[in-house]
Amino acid sequence: MSNNYEKCFEKHSFEELNNIDYEIHQHAMKYILNKFRMNKQTIETLHIFDVGCNSGSFVKGLNTFGITKNIHCFEPHPVLSKKTKEVYPYIKMNEICLSNNDKNITLNIPTWSVGLSSVIDRPVFSDLKEKGQEINRLEVQCKTIDQYCQENDVKNIFFMKVDVEGAEKMVFEGAKNMLEKKKILSGLFEIGETLKDANTSETEICNLLESYGYKIVKNVFKNDFIFHL
Repeated sequence: MSNNYEKCFEKHSFEELNNIDYEIHQHAMKYILNKFRMNKQTIETLHIFDVGCNSGSFVKGLNTFGITKNIHCFEPHPVLSKKTKEVYPYIKMNEICLSNNDKNITLNIPTWSVGLSSVIDRPVFSDLKEKGQEINRLEVQCKTIDQYCQENDVKNIFFMKVDVEGAEKMVFEGAKNMLEKKKILSGLFEIGETLKDANTSETEICNLLESYGYKIVKNVFKNDFIFHL
């Protein structure tokens, strides 16, 4: 394994990365729990997806609500994924990308700014290079949500967090069957300049979800949208 991947905690510790967006995730989950009024036992018969897990801040947020079962994490970074699984051994960690196809894809991974990792070749990577940060390129296996759910007998997703630095629409495009059949109850996705870099927009994603009957709610904390049936 390249030493550059091992350097991911040189400037920010795992604990620091584990706290990024923690309050955002907590707020979104609290909103959905109040909306659906499900108890923990019912929720844990369903499944939760953390797409773009990074260092598990969403998993940490779930932990505060006592939710520890049927959590599927997707993080292809070879060091972050293993460390997160070590800290939260009860999760199912998948070192793959979720997308709209099952072909391999190249993931751009900054040495230290791992939260900016993306399958989109973003302009910010040139800025990071000028500041002395290397951008590693890792070939990663892709699957669609529909394919993953079929292979892993996932019949219903209670909540799905999607933070994949511009590739959010691709993730939802790969969930056509689950969305059509209303098998995904709710979730959270990030918006911002990353979508512009990917030649898409928050409007396109919202229109896609609304076409399947979902409601969109702006998260009060940051540039994120909550969606639910």
